[in-house]
Amino acid sequence: MRLHSGNRGGNRSDGSERICNSMKLKADCGATTAHRTDLLVRDESGQAVAEFSLVLFMLVLILFSILETGLVLNEKLVLTSAAREVARVCAVEGGKTSGALARLDELLVLSGIDTSKVVADITPKQAIYGTTIRVSLAYDYDVLSPVVGSVVGHTITLTAKAVTRSEFVPR
Repeated sequence: MRLHSGNRGGNRSDGSERICNSMKLKADCGATTAHRTDLLVRDESGQAVAEFSLVLFMLVLILFSILETGLVLNEKLVLTSAAREVARVCAVEGGKTSGALARLDELLVLSGIDTSKVVADITPKQAIYGTTIRVSLAYDYDVLSPVVGSVVGHTITLTAKAVTRSEFVPR
């Protein structure tokens, strides 16, 4: 049997194969511990699996972070819009009125936000023409993804503020 000095045609030629060929004991050489260890050290097929398993967590974290960020930004936009709308109603009606609170609840319910988790601070309670009205909303957003929740926490506090002047003239 002829031994190749190089790696031609995909055939692997190492010292263990030469020894086995010269001894005519191929079956016994395949079972030796030294031969197996040599193959395991030189074989790189498991390296890709190990690298992929290390990178997979980061890929999943990035994917779910992107999705969760989109959901958080949506809730933030809803809160900002609701704060502006409530400030407009307060400006027209003259402060913190039942109409303004009803409009806030309506906007939050339509957008799917739990109204019990929103804290609204509207000052002043009564305002005449030219008075500054401040509307502040705070909402504890529950993180949906357990992957992202383990990194950033299970709740994120979102806030929105709006400031306007009262247009209410008492009659």
